[in-house]
Amino acid sequence: MPLFRRPPKPPETSGVAASSITYESQTMADVQADQDALERGDLPRKAKDRLANTVSKKLPWMSTYSAPDFYLTEHLRLEPVAQVSGACYFHAATDSQGHIFLDSSLDASNLVRAYYRAKDDAIGRLSQEASAAGAHAVLNARYRFKREGTVVSFTILGTAVRFPHIRPADHPLVSPLSGEETYKLLERGWLPVGIALGYHWHCMPVGFSTKYGIGQSWYNQEFTQVSQKLMESRELALRKMRQDATQDHAVDGLVGVKVDYSVEETEIIFSRSGMYDSGVTIDGTFFPYEATGQAEVPAYNTEFFATGASVIRLAPAAATSKDVENYFSLA
Repeated sequence: MPLFRRPPKPPETSGVAASSITYESQTMADVQADQDALERGDLPRKAKDRLANTVSKKLPWMSTYSAPDFYLTEHLRLEPVAQVSGACYFHAATDSQGHIFLDSSLDASNLVRAYYRAKDDAIGRLSQEASAAGAHAVLNARYRFKREGTVVSFTILGTAVRFPHIRPADHPLVSPLSGEETYKLLERGWLPVGIALGYHWHCMPVGFSTKYGIGQSWYNQEFTQVSQKLMESRELALRKMRQDATQDHAVDGLVGVKVDYSVEETEIIFSRSGMYDSGVTIDGTFFPYEATGQAEVPAYNTEFFATGASVIRLAPAAATSKDVENYFSLA
């Protein structure tokens, strides 16, 4: 008895054309052409083809909306055009050992800039696809930040839509709000216009009294220095968030703000700066330099992360097509 049998041949069907889905891999020339297009700020060829075929109705449009969301956007007469996306993988500068650079304030400024660069480049590519499709906005944009070491990635996917009887926008709006949320805002005269990011990362070295003295205390007490540094990171992150929200256009507020934060125990390496430099004093504790000229000091990383949808007020009551048209003509 053989271990495997040839499956029976399927019966032939008359009058029905057989179809199959095949995977078409890219040649190295295609990969290089796509990379060159991204570097000069253009879209890859397949993205252009996909958008052109969707707009011309050769392909059905796709949407990130749920069925109830789609119902409400239909009520607003928003026409879905295509599903659009953007992505960016960005590496923050490091030293020769792969450590994150810290500036004079012990902030991970290169890592912070990597977050904003990844976000801006990915949203820029998303907007570019939406503009190529003749859309006014990308709504229900679902996005994700991810960091592995010093590599930051930002991916975003949303539904490109058109408002009725308005010329296409040069710079489509991008909003993470759902169809229901968009409907409720427009019914009250508000328009979602963007996604804002607030991010800050700080490394705080600590001495014996903070790292060990409190830890061996006989009574409960707060790590006040760590709490204060986390609050400072929060304040700096939210300040950057307001700046990020207004970098392209004025906004009135932010809705749907989501925050995340962490405090992590770590170490920070200090290096000898002069021949007679014998060590570093942190929080009343002296850490001598080893034979390598370095001192390993206990520290805490404080990280604060926030995102939200920026909105503007269009009208005191329900926004009309004219209100939206006026906004695009002035933007």
